[in-house]
Order: sequence, then structure tokens, then C-alpha cells
Amino acid sequence: MAQMENMRYWPRLGIYVTRADAEAYIGKVGGRHTYADDDLEEFINAPSLSPESLSVEVAELFENPALEAPTPSEEIKMMLKVLEFEEQRVSLIKKWIKEDGMEKQDAKDKFQTEMDIMVRDALGLPEETEQETQHREKAAAIRDARLAAELDAKNEEE
Repeated sequence: MAQMENMRYWPRLGIYVTRADAEAYIGKVGGRHTYADDDLEEFINAPSLSPESLSVEVAELFENPALEAPTPSEEIKMMLKVLEFEEQRVSLIKKWIKEDGMEKQDAKDKFQTEMDIMVRDALGLPEETEQETQHREKAAAIRDARLAAELDAKNEEE
């Protein structure tokens, strides 16, 4: 709880930060920035806040009572579920291998398929197209062939 007392919700970033985090952010992004303009084929100065104005904003943030973060949108909640699922990648794959008797690559493929479905749902994308399916299957075949070749080379060395 003491940690949360030292943190503030910073609307500019949409996250909770400590004063040290906020100052580190200022050090990285405050000041002049450029971006590549493809049409002009040159770097253009981008408008950005000065480190001084960001420092004033952070000082006010920590001098005033803490703000509550807004309730995440449904899209954000879905993406948070995807991130949580991704954090469980290793344990899920190991579980499927040990408990379900899956081959390691099959378990990895299952995880990736489930992840792809979750991301598509979160982003509101349509189901996988036939072309995407063909590309995914071709990539898997290339990967399998490479693994088989590596195994053959290893067996020849022995």
C-alpha cells in the first residue's frame, strides 16, 4: 500500500508512475524530436513538450491528491487478458506436454493458435483467411523441414 501512495495516475501516459519513473520518462522524451517524412525524404521537427513543462506537470501531479485511473474500456480489458495469457505461456506449454502428453511443438502451436484467436477477438479482426492459413502452414512446414535437417545432421555426427 505504501508503494501506491508514492504513485500517481498520469493521464498523459495512461498509467501509474512513481516520481522517478516520471522523471525518467521526461529525460527520454522531453525536448526536440524529429520524424521521417517519406514524401519529403527528410526529418521534420515534431512538436513536443519541453522537459520543463513536463516537470511542472509531474510536480503538480505529486503535489495534489492522487487521481483514480479511469475504468479500462472493453478493448483494453480484452488486451489485458491477452497479456495475462501470454505471461502463462511457459507454464501452459509445460502443462500440455506433461498432463496432455502433447509434443513440445504441438503445445507451442496450440498456444500460438489460442493467442492468435484472442488477439483477433480483441482487435475485432475477422477469422483467419485462407491465404493466412496457407502462409501459416507453409511456415510450419519450413520450420519442420529445418528441424528435421538439423536432427539428421546431428545423427550423422554421432
